[in-house]
Amino acid sequence: MGLETAATAARENDVSRRPGSPPSAPAGFPDGIALFLDLDGTVLDLAATPGGVSITPEALAAIGVLAQRLEGALAIVTGRGLEDVDRILSPLRLPAAALHGAELRRCGGGRVSEAGVGAPPDRLTAALGAFVDARPGLALEDKGASVAVHFRQAPHREGEVKERIGELVAQLAPAHELQPGKMVVEVRPRGCDKGTALKRMMAEKPFAGRIPWMFGDDLTDEFAFAAANDLGGVSVLIGAVSRPSVARHGLADPDAMRAWLVALAAAA
Repeated sequence: MGLETAATAARENDVSRRPGSPPSAPAGFPDGIALFLDLDGTVLDLAATPGGVSITPEALAAIGVLAQRLEGALAIVTGRGLEDVDRILSPLRLPAAALHGAELRRCGGGRVSEAGVGAPPDRLTAALGAFVDARPGLALEDKGASVAVHFRQAPHREGEVKERIGELVAQLAPAHELQPGKMVVEVRPRGCDKGTALKRMMAEKPFAGRIPWMFGDDLTDEFAFAAANDLGGVSVLIGAVSRPSVARHGLADPDAMRAWLVALAAAA
């Protein structure tokens, strides 16, 4: 599903109301679920730079407890690379759909599979580097399978960034596409998104046969929300609950997300 399709689905969903609270743990822990967690803006507070984030010890401990209780059916679904995921969540090594699903790590931390798509061409990365270097406040993040331009420290450049990157991708990388996010524009392989990754993971043990609960905050998470909804699961938007979204539930901010995880872990 493309970004325009996800946006259309969000508009067609009943977005005139704020999403309701996500399901709380019923009497007895809900062992039949599978948890899918975005990181930045969901479990983690946003930071000025991608490397500036950290997780609270309480949230990290809760994630560890939940992963064990769910027999491994807890995955990270993120635009970050696997190395970043492991650094942030150390010592945990969880199943993950990294780089929007371009990298998939199965349960047990073993074999990593890739989506079979190449990284953005070197000439595109070089052109983006030159564009960023000429504009103070922009930052280039080369993730391998994707590349991102952050404008958190220069929000007035948003229109310029989107327009120029769109031109460069059309000229130099037709097999890739733009993925807008919070103060970032990412270039990723076409057709590679979090929804496809969630469905791939749900087809395998230990996720197969469970009910997916997806938590995220950004436009990139709309694909995963839609996938969870399609599978009869739960979709939870963190933060901007007033924006159009296919998510059916909401939590106010990452603090509320972390508190929810801690409470669910206590129920376990």
